[in-house]
Amino acid sequence: IESGKNIIELLQQKNPKLLPHQLQEIISGYKKFSVSLEKFGIWTSPKARSKKFKQKYNKVILLFSGVTAGGKDAIREEIETLAPNLFKKTVTSTSRPPRDGETEGKDYFFFESSKSFRMSIKNQEFLEYIKRGEHFYGLPKKSLDEALTSDSPVVYSQIEMSGWSKTEKYLNTISQSQTLILKVFVLPDMNFSDYQKWLTEKRTNEDIDIRLAKTGWEIKKAPKKADFIVTNRIREDKKFLSLTAKAIINQISEILDFPDFPSFPNEFTIDPKLKKTKNIDAIISFHDSI
Repeated sequence: IESGKNIIELLQQKNPKLLPHQLQEIISGYKKFSVSLEKFGIWTSPKARSKKFKQKYNKVILLFSGVTAGGKDAIREEIETLAPNLFKKTVTSTSRPPRDGETEGKDYFFFESSKSFRMSIKNQEFLEYIKRGEHFYGLPKKSLDEALTSDSPVVYSQIEMSGWSKTEKYLNTISQSQTLILKVFVLPDMNFSDYQKWLTEKRTNEDIDIRLAKTGWEIKKAPKKADFIVTNRIREDKKFLSLTAKAIINQISEILDFPDFPSFPNEFTIDPKLKKTKNIDAIISFHDSI
């Protein structure tokens, strides 16, 4: 929490865009991430450029996280629309009651009370859990186990980054060598001051200082933990959302040994002068102009 507060203070002072090449002035680990013209919104870590990621795998486990209100759900929904039935989503548990339209086992596993949720925590049934306000949320082991036995080639688990290490350790004990764990962290493409205002408007029922401290910790740790950073252009024009989702699907397609898994051609014409550029500002400017 304290280290997160320190990062937030620096972000408030410098007000960078939440993009790796600007965040590197505050957190040096972001210097190692690269971006290309062909991969819209995806920044690649040195780990993801290693030999391990040039092999083909039978199943990919996608651990998906990001800062609060950064657009994770919107990206997931677009991915599911573009590649239906190929992504199996793990189901989170919660101690809050169901809302209108929510279904047991599809939207959440609903616990009767916080007391029963705490008992499951004590019995080590969760890979990660958090408490928001009066209610608990967490990823039960049984949800991941069920997803792994599905026919879908990609298991999608939207999980707090603080739970990545424990989840990865658990997966390594039960998964075969032909399974790859892929860790993705989402940042919104906006200045920090705009993000702070956006978060305040979106999370009116939460303690924003605590939420920001957690965000600061996540931004600090992401370059060490993530294989890919995804920068999400939150715009009214949904073409950016579609391009981001397609880029993620294409990235998985490069890794996955699954003949029917889709890949999408680039929908934009690249100036031949730009094709070989490594100038990050030129690449970002080009993507913004699409």
